[in-house]
Amino acid sequence: MKNFIVVVVLLFSLSCGTNTETQKQRFLIRGNEASRQQNFREAVRFYSEAIKLDPCYAPAHNNLGIVYYRQRQYGQAVLQYDKAIECEPEYYDAILNRANAFYELNELYRALDDIEYVQKNLPDSADVYFRKGLVQTKMRDFEEAVGSFNMALEKDPGNAETIINRGTVKYYLKDLDGAEADLKEALKIDALEPNAYNALALIAIERNDLQGAMKLVSQALDLEPGQPYFLNNRGYIYLLMDNLSAAKEDINRSMTIDGDNAWVYRNKGLYYFKTGDIENAITLLERSAKMDPFVDQVYNFLGQVYESTNDLKKACKNYKLAIERKERVNTSLSCAS
Repeated sequence: MKNFIVVVVLLFSLSCGTNTETQKQRFLIRGNEASRQQNFREAVRFYSEAIKLDPCYAPAHNNLGIVYYRQRQYGQAVLQYDKAIECEPEYYDAILNRANAFYELNELYRALDDIEYVQKNLPDSADVYFRKGLVQTKMRDFEEAVGSFNMALEKDPGNAETIINRGTVKYYLKDLDGAEADLKEALKIDALEPNAYNALALIAIERNDLQGAMKLVSQALDLEPGQPYFLNNRGYIYLLMDNLSAAKEDINRSMTIDGDNAWVYRNKGLYYFKTGDIENAITLLERSAKMDPFVDQVYNFLGQVYESTNDLKKACKNYKLAIERKERVNTSLSCAS
């Protein structure tokens, strides 16, 4: 489960100067307006016209990168940010935007390098520490992530988004009480924050309060209908309740919207296991583990599947991995160490 969204801002400047200077700024402004209207084709055209007038016009390269980023063309975005930074080496917005793109490309060390470079130059920026926490979370460096979110909150107290992310990391650390406290604090600041309800639902699942979890994830979906992570989590709750038809509907909808989420493959694998389709269960659970080895319960479920086929060697192998990862293991099987 993860739904970390970094918001980027389109920046532009207005100044007087030569006719070429005025023209390129007009193209930049028109590109910004097209981008705000999500008319990305026109935005690309206007930014490209500005760059034709000045090949080293850093704001146009940066904003063109943002357009590519918003269309999930992260490699193209990086190329534009590179050009902006080449033209203006201290262009911190472009450096942070490039870090966002590296984050999406799973080039996490490169993202961290960019963020730490900006951090040295802008040590009082809460946003820099927040982004650093997001990268460290994706790297599964959870203790460091909590530290970064703490620093962000020192500089910007009461930021609900930061508190939610810190609470989510505490959930990953199995600090359920600390996670719950953070998430409830965030809801006092912003009662309409769906990610807080979704994360609280995950805590309720850990406590085996499935009715409470269903109520919480439904609140998240009321606030953001069709959000794929929330749908997937509701599908998981349905699976745990053995409401397989409802689970299948939610999981399939989530997979259609976002097919790159390892957690949805875990849930679909569990669905297949519960419906007796062992071959597909193994395929999807192993795919989930390969996509993201930190998906919770995936090795426990694999152990259960292999145990059901009497392949005790593979069952024990997966149960041992589950125990190492502090998953809840459900088996009476005795596996020698």
